[in-house]
Parts: sequence; C-alpha cells; structure tokens
Amino acid sequence: MFKYISRLKKVLFAVFFALALTLAFTVPVAYSFGDLGMVVERIKDANSIRCPVCGRAITPGIIHTDAPAVVKEKLKTALTDRDVGYFDGIKKGQPYIHILIYRFEERKGGNFAVEKPASVAFHMHLMKDGALGRVFEYSEEQKALMQNVLTMGKFLKRGGKWVTADELAEEGINAGLDQFLIEPKGTSGTDE
Repeated sequence: MFKYISRLKKVLFAVFFALALTLAFTVPVAYSFGDLGMVVERIKDANSIRCPVCGRAITPGIIHTDAPAVVKEKLKTALTDRDVGYFDGIKKGQPYIHILIYRFEERKGGNFAVEKPASVAFHMHLMKDGALGRVFEYSEEQKALMQNVLTMGKFLKRGGKWVTADELAEEGINAGLDQFLIEPKGTSGTDE
C-alpha cells in the first residue's frame, strides 16, 4: 500500500511539473501594468506658456527636428527594460503615455568642453481615455560643476563629461517611468 502511495506522489509530481513547464513557456508574459500606448509630439505653438495637456507652465525653446523620434525610441527602450508592453498610439480603455517635448537642444562641443550644453524639457502625461492621470515634468540643462557644486552626484553619474540631448532625454524618461510605474499614486507632489 505504501509503495502505491509513493508511486502516485511521483506520478502526480511529474504531471504537475510538466504542466508548470508547459504553462511557463506557452503563456505570453502578463504585465502587471498592462500594455501602454505611446504618443510623442513636439509643442505646436512655440509661443505657448502653458502645456496644452496639463495646463502647467512651460518655457519653450529650440526643438531639434529628430526630437520626437529620439524620445520615442528612448521610451520604447525604457519600457522594454522594465518588461512593460507598449504599442504606438491610443486604444480605448488602455492607459497611454503622452510626451510633449518643448525643448530639445543638442550641445555645441564635445564630451569635455562645450560652448553650449544640451538642454531637454518635456512633460510626460499618464492618461487613459483622454483623462489625465499623472504628470511628470522634466527640464534639464547640464551645468558645469563649478557653476553648481550641488550637482556633483549627477556629474559623477554622467561619467564626468558633457552629455548629449539624447542622454538627457533618456535620463528624464527613466525618471518619469520610475515615478509612474513604481511609485504608488498619492506619494508624489506631481499627482493631479
């Protein structure tokens, strides 16, 4: 009788193990946040002083021609790195990230000396069905270490060099996604 029970346990274990392996490799990955839509655009009115989506104050500047494409690629990479699915555009009932670029100026100079540093500014909006959920504001122009000693951490994190607008955009997107996808709603001063 005990041999029969022992054999039954082994058979059940083998069946459950095989079932678990089958499910693990055949079921598509489920994302806790769900797939996100993506909309990236540049501000249309260069004289605007308010974001047309969230109404917050902005200071528009020069926007490089390729800025939306660069920001969209950085967003795709950042979402992939976080195992979050995405799609272009908006779908009814699905949350989406809307990024409005209002400044994207490339640096003039090299890694260790510049005439003008890179400057990037955008609002990242988390939305669903046209309703605004959260806002993340990013505005950064790299400063020389001697201009602001308080930025020593950023300076070291950036490898002690002048960064490009692409690198600033990536930094901002990652910070925004960290806030949207990790930080619980209601713990930030930028909630709407």
